Amino acid sequence: MKTFDFTPNPEIMATMPETSGNDINGLGEADWRPPRPILWHQDTSKIAHADLQDWFFAHGSSPGAREHRALNLKFVAENQTEVTGEAPDWTPAQWSEEIKTASLGLEADLVGITRIDPKWMFEGYEAPWNWVIVLGVAMDYDNLKTAPSVKSQTEVQNQYGRGTRAAFKLANWIKERGVDAHPHGGPIAGPMLMIPAAVQAGLGELGKHGSLINRKYGSSFRLACVMTDLELVADQPDDLGVDDFCISCQVCMKACPVDAIYPEKQLLRGESRWYVNFDKCIPFFAEYNGCGACIGQCPWSRPGVSENLAEKMAKRRAAKA
Repeated sequence: MKTFDFTPNPEIMATMPETSGNDINGLGEADWRPPRPILWHQDTSKIAHADLQDWFFAHGSSPGAREHRALNLKFVAENQTEVTGEAPDWTPAQWSEEIKTASLGLEADLVGITRIDPKWMFEGYEAPWNWVIVLGVAMDYDNLKTAPSVKSQTEVQNQYGRGTRAAFKLANWIKERGVDAHPHGGPIAGPMLMIPAAVQAGLGELGKHGSLINRKYGSSFRLACVMTDLELVADQPDDLGVDDFCISCQVCMKACPVDAIYPEKQLLRGESRWYVNFDKCIPFFAEYNGCGACIGQCPWSRPGVSENLAEKMAKRRAAKA
């Protein structure tokens, strides 16, 4: 149910470029092309919405979010290490198992591995690695469900920081074993799209609200990753039945204050997928604590619900087979 009678802030709208964010994202395009940087990139010269990004970090963040972001940047600056030691004679399967065990002991709650698809690279960026280890860190649902709020935004930035720590700690763990590794954590984007990598690595499926849905945490988690040339064993995507569920569910649509969530999949750079109208979403997102109402109200995000929903969807499909 809508709780906002929203009129965009003229100050925010003045930062919006003439180019539509939906056009940058490739909405309605029948042919594949690389994704283009649009927001949350370190190099603002590459994005049309640079003024909006600057405005958000200066005015749209809660004090708690700014504090966590500053701690995140400080941690990154202090944890740049070089490769040391000698690589153990492990098989790809052994490396993969050791990495997963290490990840879960280094602040990550989820971990999956997949080979990097060049199609995930942002236009103008390169990633000279073959593999990505995708990490997930759970958010506190009681904080998330208050979105959009200062409490929810602070929690999001807190978990982005934990994801960054998990990625850097894992990269250092790999480097200490004689192999190079490149860590990345949010909220600033890296060289590639994280969600399709997470889907391929088995961390979940894309939901109608444009965020990942995981079997355990629903959408109440954030992503980080480590990229490497170390030969590993790929995980398989997890089929939760999210598409079948989201087709009929309208919870996130009703929760969205600006009607930005499409009821059906959209054509995006040659692929039919769930998509959120960027031009409707982002002015509200910038003004109201990063929003997040859709994932906070998503039925999959409630503690203890996601696994039951996945089981229910599996039984439903089996009955139809």
